Amino acid sequence: MRPNLIFEKVLGRLQRSRLNRRAVQELSRSLALIVDREALEASVAARIRELFDPDRMAILEPDPATASFLPGFSFGLKDSELSGLRLAARGKLARWLAVNETCLVLDRQPGVHEYLDPAERDLLDGLRLNLCVPMVSLNRLTGILLLGSDRPGWTLNRADAELLNLLASQASLAFENAALYRAQRERLDRLYRAERLAAVGQLAAGVAHEIRNPLTAIRSTMQYLLRGLDPGEPKHQLVEELLREVDRINSTVGGLLSLSRSGEIRKSEIDLLEPLGKAVQLVQARAAEQGVAIESDLGGSARRVLGDSGQLKQVFLNLLLNALQSLPGEGRISVAVTPWPPLRGREDAPWVQVRITDDGPGIPPDQLRRVFDPFYTTKRDGTGLGLAICHGIVEQHEGEIQMDSEVGAGTTVSVRLPWIEGSHGQRSDRG
Repeated sequence: MRPNLIFEKVLGRLQRSRLNRRAVQELSRSLALIVDREALEASVAARIRELFDPDRMAILEPDPATASFLPGFSFGLKDSELSGLRLAARGKLARWLAVNETCLVLDRQPGVHEYLDPAERDLLDGLRLNLCVPMVSLNRLTGILLLGSDRPGWTLNRADAELLNLLASQASLAFENAALYRAQRERLDRLYRAERLAAVGQLAAGVAHEIRNPLTAIRSTMQYLLRGLDPGEPKHQLVEELLREVDRINSTVGGLLSLSRSGEIRKSEIDLLEPLGKAVQLVQARAAEQGVAIESDLGGSARRVLGDSGQLKQVFLNLLLNALQSLPGEGRISVAVTPWPPLRGREDAPWVQVRITDDGPGIPPDQLRRVFDPFYTTKRDGTGLGLAICHGIVEQHEGEIQMDSEVGAGTTVSVRLPWIEGSHGQRSDRG
């Protein structure tokens, strides 16, 4: 080989190495400033497209509800292709990536290709995704990066693979930081909400007596006046309207008092499907009148929890009515009960999750963070206490309630409660 060619190749490698270092440094700086996962994925995808120029790419993120990895960001793939893109968290591909922590180039490693589950092979081959990159943080697989190209000769050399592994590792760390930031923000939100609920409860307990006594006198007087009026008189209708307003004030006071009645919850071992099923039955007729279909998947086996059946029925009924009210006309509400992975540090105590999903207009992000705050409402005649009361009841059951929504795509409310120890031996449907 001529000396000038050798020099050009060495110079090219040095230039490439400098570019790679700069790319890593720039990505590190950009990821350090972003805490939103979608924005992180978009930033990582843009840098990978710039460096490796694939025709297709998908970033899969873990979904604990389905025990699988689902697309969080992608390009070059159709919606119909993305809908079927799912990799089991305990599948052979995920296990191989978690153990080896390195890029998997399928056309170079036919043995690994044959090792994969048939469904995984068919999925990757069908979408022409021939490069799998693990995103690992603290020895845990937190995501999978899939790349593919139809161009002949498009592949990765050893230096490219090392760079891609490094970028994936940095991205995984950034995703982990974003998740911790979100969890911390949610904890602070819950603490702030709990403080407000306690303050409202104390206020209600102090003034309820002073409010309800005159309300009782006002109502009695109105009923006395109503008996002396002819139903056809305009005054009769006016007094009836005043009585309804008095009842509304009394109902609001009752709602405030319920925020401070933590001692009234009477827990016992119950099947969670019982209060949930009763709540679904109560709204079936109203949903049918509105043209809304309620689809229930409550599972076959019992879900034993320690709770107050009446209070939990109130939670589910409130959530179902909220879902109905969010639908302008016809629509669909789905109710599902699934196992839920335990919180960290509680690996021996799995939870059960109730998900209520509607296909309504969704909730804007600025409103979503405040939906459980007392007195916050977007309804014209709402009091802003319904979801706050639901939050308080779930908290008293040592559980958690979460609302996820996207404008134009509907809303999902998840209620999670710990299973009674020893009652979850029949978890045949857990992923």
